[in-house]
Amino acid sequence: MISSAYVFIEGLQDEPVICGQFELNSAEQVGRFVYGRSYLERKDAFPLDPLHLPLNDSTFTCLTNKGVFGVLSDAGADAWGRKLIAQLHTTKPKNELEYLIAGSSMGVGALSFSLSRSAAKTKVSRNSLADIDLLLQGKNAILAAERVSDEVKQAFIYGSSMGGARPKTLLSNAGQEYLVKFNKSDDLFNTARVEHASMRMLDELDGVSVAQTQVVSQQGNSGEDLLLVKRFDRENERVTHHFISANSLLQQGTVTGQSLRTWYSYGQLAEFLRRHSDRAEDAIELYKRLAFNVMIGNTDDHARNHALIYALHQPHGWHLSPAYDVLPISNSGQHSLGIGEGGRVGSRQNLLSQAKRFGLKPFKAEKIVSQVQELVAEWPAYMMRAGVAEGDIERLKAIIPG
Repeated sequence: MISSAYVFIEGLQDEPVICGQFELNSAEQVGRFVYGRSYLERKDAFPLDPLHLPLNDSTFTCLTNKGVFGVLSDAGADAWGRKLIAQLHTTKPKNELEYLIAGSSMGVGALSFSLSRSAAKTKVSRNSLADIDLLLQGKNAILAAERVSDEVKQAFIYGSSMGGARPKTLLSNAGQEYLVKFNKSDDLFNTARVEHASMRMLDELDGVSVAQTQVVSQQGNSGEDLLLVKRFDRENERVTHHFISANSLLQQGTVTGQSLRTWYSYGQLAEFLRRHSDRAEDAIELYKRLAFNVMIGNTDDHARNHALIYALHQPHGWHLSPAYDVLPISNSGQHSLGIGEGGRVGSRQNLLSQAKRFGLKPFKAEKIVSQVQELVAEWPAYMMRAGVAEGDIERLKAIIPG
């Protein structure tokens, strides 16, 4: 089955700008994309993906990821979003393109999709802080695969194209949009508060940009906590940045032991930043984040949890996005992205083994690792300050590397 849709960029002007057409052969899992002539002629045109979709009039082919270019799937539903779409939509998507269309205008970044040459304006969540009770009830019902009301469907459909596997939706407060992340009943600890504390700890490192977070709680003694993450691709409910994950940039094929030392690695992303970012310090900032992930035990540091953003208005340019999804996961020492010559191994020696790829001399890398180590050693104080319970702090001692 071959189907196609138009791809739009929101935020360049008041109305979405058509930038190209995507065609998917779902049977053969082959996708093709071509930029529109009118878009190529724009002075503010930019490549959706500088590696795989450079700005020219070629027809580009994708043979991986079920035929969907990574930068397009970045704007679509992931595990949680697919669960939502399957449960909340009467008509279920039949292929990857239909999933993109089902969540169009609600994903991270500037891309949206339509079967016609006209597209709706950016969808803004109607959820607010006053809806916390409804959101928590809806989250529990969806996780239990229970029937949900139309009101709950409307509240959660806004978050259907935000990535990841954890429950989430969107809300607006004082003209700013936030991602809402929920705890789950089988979590080992209060994830909302632990992630907030971890993010604020990372923010203490000089030269590291971190997404703004806050914890809000349901009223009552047994009220649940939720984590609000301020969206960095929106400002005053307007799209401001295009988004591409490191997963889309690094995508080359099957990940092996060798690729973890070469292309599927922090070092490869650092080399990309040194070539393409408009901020000279981005590769060094990535190194600081890497060291922090190792020290805090954030082993879920896969390539979807790193990204670049492109400013749609002056000054234009690519740069590393603020850090997001940072929290302790495991003391296994086995990370999701390659760290150095030792592949996934989260050790000081491995951290230092490829410092050159980040533009760092050995003594500078040593200094950064020591600074991060000193900061993370204070993690109990940051957790207490964020209201993490004593029992959770005890559990974290078995998770955060000593």
